[in-house]
Amino acid sequence: MENTGHFKKALADFAFDAAYGDSIRHLHNSGYTPEEIKSYLGADSLTVERICEVIEKSEQGLLNNACDYEIVKEYDEYGRSYFVKRKTSD
Repeated sequence: MENTGHFKKALADFAFDAAYGDSIRHLHNSGYTPEEIKSYLGADSLTVERICEVIEKSEQGLLNNACDYEIVKEYDEYGRSYFVKRKTSD
């Protein structure tokens, strides 16, 4: 059975997506950065790189790289806060 490696990877990806996928996508859409998502979920097996992969797959190529962006909280002249997604400077 040569395809057991492919099956195990597909099963692991499915289990990961079932456990964390929706949570990662929801937190990202709510304005959390990958680092904040990792600390919020508190899973030791979760890496920032893996979170970025989930975000990139969910955005289906709309952004060049989800980890190159950060959410910044800004205030208008009346003191109301809002969030802006900005490309991080290298």
